[in-house]
Amino acid sequence: MIAPRDLPPAFAAWNHKWGAPSGRDWRFGWRFRDTGIATKVRGPFAHQKNAETRRFEYPWAHDAVRNQGRRLRIVEIGGGLAGMQFVLASEGDAVINVDPGGQGDTSWGFAPSEHERLCRVFRAPVRLIPAPLEQAGLEDASADVVLCVSVLEHLSAESLRSCLAAARRVIRPEGAVVLTVDLFLDLAPFTKDEEGPWGRNVSVRDVLEMGDLELVTGNQAELLGFPDFDPTAIRRGESRYLVSTARSVAQCLIAKPKVRGSGQHTDTGR
Repeated sequence: MIAPRDLPPAFAAWNHKWGAPSGRDWRFGWRFRDTGIATKVRGPFAHQKNAETRRFEYPWAHDAVRNQGRRLRIVEIGGGLAGMQFVLASEGDAVINVDPGGQGDTSWGFAPSEHERLCRVFRAPVRLIPAPLEQAGLEDASADVVLCVSVLEHLSAESLRSCLAAARRVIRPEGAVVLTVDLFLDLAPFTKDEEGPWGRNVSVRDVLEMGDLELVTGNQAELLGFPDFDPTAIRRGESRYLVSTARSVAQCLIAKPKVRGSGQHTDTGR
């Protein structure tokens, strides 16, 4: 599905509780910036810039994860300093954030020391592995959930294939892969441009095939690459969707490891 403009009341309440997607405003925060008080008040989502579509993506992803149970082992791909990892860890999940940006020597990365500080402040012990997923050294079939919020569209074709193969390797047979993938309305198949400053449009159907995954939850008519996807219909219904200033919408889906010989089952009502 594509994130709608109008949030379900439960999602709005979740955003209010956690200060998502961009943290709470606190005009006196500068007075307490060295004590951690301001960090706590502003919340776990105040420490990385987030697109407007995260207003839906974050509560949707949390709901998708919680439907798998509690006390889960979760591998988040490209979590950076985003707040979802801290929310899940504070709720008792064992969270591993696999992100090469944590090496701290890239223009788009982050300081591992800041990640450590946020873990302490929010009492959310997240394990950071500053490497691509295929180089993270995680055990086979060791994750209940693989979570990836708007990262895949930023990867090169080679990195995307390697990442998805690794995700398939680490997810347990009964586990869930929770994905959101940005869809840019000013790139192909909507225009002739193949790539923009924020990434490129990737076929969700190809993502599933590369990861040897089958779709469990998602509307194929709103997922790029499926036969039912119609760019003209998406543009015509644009007013229904939550659109970011980067002219992107968020495709949201849940997949599971493919069982050999099974047909694909899709819940298109969510």
